[in-house]
Amino acid sequence: MAYITKYGTYFGLVPQQLGRVLFVAPSDSYTVDGRSYSASDNNDGLSPERALRTITQAYTNANASSGEVIYLLDGTHTQTATLRLQKAGLTIMGGRSPQYSEGDSVAWALKPKAVISFAGAAAPGISIEASNIEIGFVTLVPAAGFSTVIFRNQNVTAPDGLYMHDFQIDMSNQPPNLATLGIDFGYRADTAGLAGTSMSRLTQATAVATAYISNFSINSGGANGPGVLTATCDVVFNKGRFNNRFGTWASVFVVATGTGYVLINQTHWTCQTVNGMGVQVDGTVAGTVNGKASVRDCRFAAEPLAQGVAVDNFAAGVVEVIESYQAQVGGVAGTAQSSSIA
Repeated sequence: MAYITKYGTYFGLVPQQLGRVLFVAPSDSYTVDGRSYSASDNNDGLSPERALRTITQAYTNANASSGEVIYLLDGTHTQTATLRLQKAGLTIMGGRSPQYSEGDSVAWALKPKAVISFAGAAAPGISIEASNIEIGFVTLVPAAGFSTVIFRNQNVTAPDGLYMHDFQIDMSNQPPNLATLGIDFGYRADTAGLAGTSMSRLTQATAVATAYISNFSINSGGANGPGVLTATCDVVFNKGRFNNRFGTWASVFVVATGTGYVLINQTHWTCQTVNGMGVQVDGTVAGTVNGKASVRDCRFAAEPLAQGVAVDNFAAGVVEVIESYQAQVGGVAGTAQSSSIA
C-alpha cells in the first residue's frame, strides 16, 4: 500500500514492492513527518502512522511468497530472541539514507541507520530458514558468543536464494569472543534447534544452497570468530570490507568443507592496529575440492601492519587468486597475486 506524503510517494517507493509494506518503529513513541505517534503490536503496521512495535509481530503478520516487506524505521530495534525467517520471499529493509542508494558501498562507512541489535539476547541473530529472503539497508549487532546470521536446513531442504545487500555487521562494541561470528553458513549442521555454537558444525557436505552478498562491511574489535564462515553453499561476496578496529582478528573469512563454490570479488581487508589480522582468507577446513574458491580483484591489509597473510592454508588447486593485492607500508607498491595458492 503506497503512502503519499507532502514530499511525494516516498514511503510508497521505499522500497518498491508489489506486496504490503509493514512498518516497524524502534520505540514506543516515534516521529514521522514532524508528528509523534505511538507504536503498538495492535496496530496494522500498514502505514508509518500506524507502525508496529516489534519485528516479531511484523513477521507474524506477513504473508509468504507475496512480495511483502518489513520496513524498519530509523533507530535501534532490540531483539531478545532469534528472528527465525521461515516465510519464503520476505524482505526486511531499513530506509535508504539520502546520501546513497543501492549500489554505493556500505564498506566505506555508510552505516545504515536502521539497527537490529541482538546484544544480550544469548541467541543467534537472524536464522535463514526459507528461500528468497532479502535483507538490506540495516546494521546488525550480534549477541556476544553467537552468530549474527545463520543459514539453516529446514526439513533437510536448504534455503535458497538469500540476498543480503547494503548492510553492516558490527562485532566491535562488546568484549571479543571466538564464538561471535558474522554470516555463518556452517550453522546448517544444526537442524534440531538453535542451541550450541561449536565450530565442529562446519563439516556439512549436503544440501548446497545459493546466496548473494553485496555492498557490506563486517567490523570486529579483536579476537572474534570469522566475519564469514562458508560451508556447503554457492555464494558470491561482492564489494565488501572486513575491518578490525583493535586487537587481533585471527581468521577473518573461513572457507569450510562442502561442495559449494565461493567467489570473493572487489572486497577489502583493513585494520587499524598492529597485529590486526591473521589469515584473511583461511582454507584450513576447506577440504580438497578443486576450484572451490576464487578471490578476484581484492585488496588485503598491509602485511607489516596486519602481521598476517592474505590467502593461506588451502590445498593445491582449491583456491585461485586473480588480480588481488596485498598492500605494503612506506609508499611501496602492493604485490599482485595471480595464481593458485597452496
